Formats: sequence, structure tokens, C-alpha cells
Amino acid sequence: MRRLGVLAALLLLAAGCGGGGKNSDKAAGKPVGNPIAQAAASTARAGSVKIDFEISGKGIQGGGRGVFDTGASGSGRLAMTVVSGGQSTAVDTIIDRTVLYIRTAVFRQALPAGKEWVRLDLAQFARQRGLNLGSLVDSNPNPNGALAYLRGSTAKVQDLGKEKVKGVETTHYRTTIDLEQAARRAKGATKQSLRRVIDVAGIKKLPVNAWVGEDGYVRKVIYRQYSGRNQSAKITMELYDFGSPVTITAPPKTTVVDFQKLLGPQGG
Repeated sequence: MRRLGVLAALLLLAAGCGGGGKNSDKAAGKPVGNPIAQAAASTARAGSVKIDFEISGKGIQGGGRGVFDTGASGSGRLAMTVVSGGQSTAVDTIIDRTVLYIRTAVFRQALPAGKEWVRLDLAQFARQRGLNLGSLVDSNPNPNGALAYLRGSTAKVQDLGKEKVKGVETTHYRTTIDLEQAARRAKGATKQSLRRVIDVAGIKKLPVNAWVGEDGYVRKVIYRQYSGRNQSAKITMELYDFGSPVTITAPPKTTVVDFQKLLGPQGG
């Protein structure tokens, strides 16, 4: 029982690091006159990106790296380390829209022989359990979610000067994101995701720091991820290696078990 509760927490944390589904920012047109919004649009058009990230929230710390398709599939792959209660746990995650595949040593004793990955369909899980897990996925530190936020940059942008990010010269900007504006500029699943964040977190403004390279790409972003009212974590993300070929595939079915089966009829 307690072990499965830990599994659920890890799955939800991984959900906060991935997912997001189809990103339609490219179809929304290129914003004019705002360096952060312009850079977000250019970065989304790159097609793919690698990220290094850190998460800092109440009772939990984490960090890792990943690679994401910034186009239609929104798929991605993450390797991260989570520290909670003084215990460090490595977690591998494959993201396919709202479906997550998680592999971690914490699962080992709970999985049947020959299985190493846990599959969680967040949309299905939320419907069956009466939870709004979509907000966790949609307010995530993956680059697709971060870029959708940055498209809502309409307030005054403060130029904080030149700084290097991973050896690349950038301009450091600070501004406040209008989530309503970001939702208006998005389409399809991205628009729905942003609306859920507004509804669940109860916020419409989001302070951000963004570092933009001379190539016009977002190189770093710092913001807060909200999974509910007064529930947030600080996200620091560095973006690099734009446009490299990305292939994300689900694990072999023979190695996967559904999370619902782990919970069992009593809900774990």
C-alpha cells in the first residue's frame, strides 16, 4: 500500500516533467515586437530541443535532462533524479502526449517478472479517479509547455543585460506572462492545456526570466509550475541542440505493465 503510494507520487512528478500533446504554436502566427514571444515561436519551429532542468518545491527536489519533439507529436524522453525525504531515486520517463512510461528502481518489487516499465494514461486515470491530472502535465517543465507560456509575453520586457548560457551569449529578460493571452495565441490541445492551468491554479499572470540567444532561440527559462492553488515548484530549464533528429519510441509491450493493475481494485 505505502509502496504504491510512493509509485503514484513518482508518476505524478514525472507527469509534471512531460506530456503536453500537440503543440500548435506554429499555426498561431509569429508575435511581433516582443523578444520573448518571438524567441518562443522560433524555438517551437526548430522541431526538436534538448533540455537540462531542475525542480525545487516543497518537500521535493529533482533534476535531469531530456529531448523533445517540439512539433505535432509533443513526444519526449527524460532521465531525472528525484530527492524526497532524504532518499534519491532515478526515474526514466517516455512521454507520448498524455501517456507516460516510467522506469525506476522503486517499482522493482511491485512489478511482475519480466516487467520494468509502468504505463500511465493520465487522461484515463483522471476520469476514473476523479482527478485533474491534466493540469500537472500541462503546467510542466517540458519545453513545449514552457514555450506556450512564453508566447503570452505581452507586458513590458526588462532587459537585464548579456549573460552566457552553456557558453552561448544571450540576453537576459524578465517579464510577466499573461496566461490568457498565451491561451488565445495557442490552438487545439495547447489552448486547452493553458486554460486548465488557469482554472486549476487560479492564476492569470506568471513572472518569468528568459534568456534569448543571438540565434533567436530561447536558451534558458525560469518560472513556477502550478499543480493547484498555492501548490507550485520552481523550474529552471536550459535548452540547446535545436533541430537535431529525434526518435521517441514506446518501450516493448512485453516489458510494460499498466499502473491501474498495480493499484488493483482497492486503489492501492
